[in-house]
Amino acid sequence: MNQRQLNDTLDNLSRRVLYSLRQSSRLNLADSPIIQLIDLILHTAVEMRATDIHIEPMSDRLRIRYRLDGLLTELHHALDPAIIPTFVSRVKIMSAMDTTKSHVPLDGRIDFVHDGRKIDMRSASMPTAHGETLVIRLMDVDENLKTIGELGMSVRTEKIFRGLINAPSGMMVVAGPMNSGKSTSLYAALRELNRGERNIMTLEDPIEQLLDGVNQTDLSGEGELNFADGLRSMMRMDCNVIMVGEVRDAETAKTAVRAALTGHLLLTTLHAKDTCSALFRLLEMGVEPYLLAATLSGVMSQRLVRRVCPDCRREGCERCRGTGYRGRLALHEILPIDDQLRSMILKFSSLEEIKSAALSSGLVTLLDDGMKKVAAGLTTRDELQRVMAL
Repeated sequence: MNQRQLNDTLDNLSRRVLYSLRQSSRLNLADSPIIQLIDLILHTAVEMRATDIHIEPMSDRLRIRYRLDGLLTELHHALDPAIIPTFVSRVKIMSAMDTTKSHVPLDGRIDFVHDGRKIDMRSASMPTAHGETLVIRLMDVDENLKTIGELGMSVRTEKIFRGLINAPSGMMVVAGPMNSGKSTSLYAALRELNRGERNIMTLEDPIEQLLDGVNQTDLSGEGELNFADGLRSMMRMDCNVIMVGEVRDAETAKTAVRAALTGHLLLTTLHAKDTCSALFRLLEMGVEPYLLAATLSGVMSQRLVRRVCPDCRREGCERCRGTGYRGRLALHEILPIDDQLRSMILKFSSLEEIKSAALSSGLVTLLDDGMKKVAAGLTTRDELQRVMAL
């Protein structure tokens, strides 16, 4: 449905919710207006390929925003603030959250079916001045796992990346901010490595895609297992490849390095600005330079930029909602660790010195890759400037 139809339908359901509240407080009827209202919002998010839904109580309205191609967007106008408590309660019920707790952050999960396809959604709540704000993350926006060839890497980057992940041991790090496609790249790597002669195990919080033949452990529940403890246990499980969803603390970083040192191929992600910053951050987290120099095989940094709409290019059309963009593509920067960099790691060289050496050895930066994709007409200079904060 178009934006006007969506607004009209939401308005009608909102009025029906208010009427039903005056008649009854029951929320468990299949034809309840509140259920229909929330289902419509969830279906809309899936159809628009949103990655997140933000449900935000305000003093005079309930604002619903969708993250589309990396940007938060209001697809329809806000809803009547009178439905806020009922709306939030219903989402919490769907998420199996404790509805009696409204003053503490909570996490939950929604199993939603859209056109016969099960969509895994993760929800989180946070108390705010006007009620509980909710964010719902859609974990299965893309139906199929990407191959390495579908990640949009340059020929050079893809060759280096394949070489690093096919090494018998060592540590390969994918760096970038949240929502930069790091997990997509690691899943593509695992898909290529997933052969019968290898035992592959992962530690994830949460599991974003299920991989047949890979032993995946979900750390997002209420269990006592964390990344560092899980990693120590996996080192006793006779595995060839270990994927750690994210290095979040010093203990996990040090344990990951030790796992790579004992002959495992370890793949992980790290929040860092670029490849050199990721390398330096591991040192700042307390990883011993001699251990990092011995185990780190390479770092890849990436960002996601909006792709120019293939249907309209500049004018804007219904498929891109008049923005001129539809979908996203990745920018990549890859840094294999050579002998010079290992020597600099051992000396705990400064970040500036490491960057200078990397550039001298031929590092193609994120900005360089972005400019090439602008020249190819895949994205725009304005979009590159927005993402890279130039």
